[in-house]
Amino acid sequence: MSYKVETLSFQDLQEQETRHISDNGWGKENASYLRITVDGVSTLQSDAMEPEDVKFHRDLSWIADALMEAYEVGRRDGAS
Repeated sequence: MSYKVETLSFQDLQEQETRHISDNGWGKENASYLRITVDGVSTLQSDAMEPEDVKFHRDLSWIADALMEAYEVGRRDGAS
């Protein structure tokens, strides 16, 4: 099992990734990105938000799931 987390700028993204990202906030070119890859399958999240969305009640629940997945991957890799 492999697990990789990368923090990227727009310029670091692969061309196919740039076609499917949101242009919220200051624009997708100015956002930061988090790419999480597990066994070759990647998900991409950004911090691009409209100003009115920058509130504590914004749904960022995916972060907890990503951290739990990292923990589980570490446990499995440590056990083998």
